[in-house]
Amino acid sequence: MTSARVAALPFQVSGENQVIAKGTVTTTEERRHGVLRLEGATLTVQWRVEREIQRVGVEIRTDTERDGMRSIPVRVDQLGDARVRTRGRWWWRRWELVLTARDLSAFDPLAGNDGFDFAHPAELVLPVRTADVELAREFASEVELAIAELALRAAEQAAAPLPAPAPGALPSAPPSA
Repeated sequence: MTSARVAALPFQVSGENQVIAKGTVTTTEERRHGVLRLEGATLTVQWRVEREIQRVGVEIRTDTERDGMRSIPVRVDQLGDARVRTRGRWWWRRWELVLTARDLSAFDPLAGNDGFDFAHPAELVLPVRTADVELAREFASEVELAIAELALRAAEQAAAPLPAPAPGALPSAPPSA
């Protein structure tokens, strides 16, 4: 019997864009604050986008915009694996959670204007704070375990013997001579 998997991991993705035109410099910084939540056979990605727009020209102004929360479910059977990896050297190290899809359509709903940028459509790469590295490893292990349990359940169902037919359901064999 499989137990229900429940795990959560916070994340923040940041990006910046700068435009210089007609004596005005506009800098836009976007932050996606979110959480990954694993519940049973569903991985839910929730996030909210916050934009800070700075305009420097005739006037200097900073505006902040906040979009509504978005929530996208991804079925665990669409995932191939989950792992935590590091980039950089010991003095400058970044940690990332990498979720790999078995199906390219798994992460499609996450892309878009207020969604995520993908270096590859089958990989969702999210930065992990140094303080959350152990939590990220545990989360990746829970996702891997959920993937394995679904695969085991599918294999058991495929290998299960068929039930015996009810008496009289099949025609009887002709008498042999």
